[in-house]
Amino acid sequence: MLAALILRVLRQHHILENTPNLSPLMAFAFTGAVVFPRTLPWWSWAVLLLGIDLLSEGTAWWSQAHGRPEVLVAYVCYALAAWWGAQQRGTAGILDTLVRSLACSVGFYLISNTLSWFTDPIYSKTLSGWVQALTVGTPGPYPTTLEFFRNSLAADMIGSTVLLAVYNAEALMRNLRAMPLFAGRSEKAVWA
Repeated sequence: MLAALILRVLRQHHILENTPNLSPLMAFAFTGAVVFPRTLPWWSWAVLLLGIDLLSEGTAWWSQAHGRPEVLVAYVCYALAAWWGAQQRGTAGILDTLVRSLACSVGFYLISNTLSWFTDPIYSKTLSGWVQALTVGTPGPYPTTLEFFRNSLAADMIGSTVLLAVYNAEALMRNLRAMPLFAGRSEKAVWA
């Protein structure tokens, strides 16, 4: 998770230019809350991310968002995903965690781009304007909205898989209960 935060800061400072939205932030919010110990509050990832963004960019963070308060919706989405993940702690299996992480990624994509469509004057407030917000985005030098979504989805799925693999590897090394492949399986997983 520390590596993801470092990559985010490097991108914010234009050190990594060619990785549009290739960060597993939603995976760490949801899957991180599933596998982290109960002593870590579910809301900690969203607060940590907001704090890192403010420390890294200061007031530039708000000016890049053109002072629009809807940018805070991203942090609300991370907090909601973390809350949902915390509800799954101890009962989730690997596959349902991956599916729910996928659902969080898709939900974030739909919410954030629908909000952009609703608030950004460049989009017509019609069905075709909403489709534009979900597919090609705004004209200009940026990748399309679908490219951002593809990268985000890939990063979230890889990030979730890594978190689950690390969780189960540690459980096996410590002779603890590993997360089962499917939810509801209470016996200790045996990996061949």
